[in-house]
Amino acid sequence: MPDVTLVVQGITDTGEAEKLERALTRIDFVQLVNVDQEKGLVAVSYDGSGSELEKIEQSIREAGYEYEASPGARKLEE
Repeated sequence: MPDVTLVVQGITDTGEAEKLERALTRIDFVQLVNVDQEKGLVAVSYDGSGSELEKIEQSIREAGYEYEASPGARKLEE
């Protein structure tokens, strides 16, 4: 099960963190989501590969947030 941590900008309060967590946990292949509002980090564990990661990233954008890979993160190889 791949794990990815993304730096997400704009999570300003607990309600927004919960909104993002709900949006990501609705994705069938997502197993676990942890939103750290204070650090602006979102950690996601999921089943799949690069195409699933793209769907996770799309869901973050659709929820109204910008993101980037966390420092030291490796790009998934397909």
